Amino acid sequence: MFRKIIKWICNILTTLLLIVAIFSVVTVISAKKDPNKIPSVLGLKPMSVLTGSMTPVLKPGDMIFAKEAAPKDIKVGDIITFKKGDILITHRVESIEENSGEVAFKTKGDANNVSDKDLVYEDMIIGRFAFKIPYGGYISNFAKSPIGFVLLIIIPASLLLYDVIIELLKTSENKDDIGDIKNTK
Repeated sequence: MFRKIIKWICNILTTLLLIVAIFSVVTVISAKKDPNKIPSVLGLKPMSVLTGSMTPVLKPGDMIFAKEAAPKDIKVGDIITFKKGDILITHRVESIEENSGEVAFKTKGDANNVSDKDLVYEDMIIGRFAFKIPYGGYISNFAKSPIGFVLLIIIPASLLLYDVIIELLKTSENKDDIGDIKNTK
């Protein structure tokens, strides 16, 4: 019984690692195709948190997922990711303003003392925060390295494949044994 529980836990952890690693690989490939576009997987854009400006909600090393959102759907209190030059910033919407006929958002990091100096316009928005995986950014960044790819993708995938093959062989042997029993009657 204890062995089965350990096996289930290992399979769940391996599957979670594979999912994070697959997201990482897909984002790396997508980013290389178009470096100016944030990669999207199933409508979600995974990103690693690099600073503590949104602590305690988002901490450095967390992996966040942003989902595209129309400006009219963004409300005060939402957390959005936007692009300012070459930098991605994830901050909370503090207020919504109209500037020169355009909707603009005043943002602020939860851990910052002052609001961001510049307004955020529609064309700068990457998406609205959907959910996070604590420390997933560390795993994602490690999975992008050659050693991380081997440890987090190749080895777990090989172990899962090995386990599936063993189960298939066991099932096949059991069916053969059942067939032998039926044939002897």
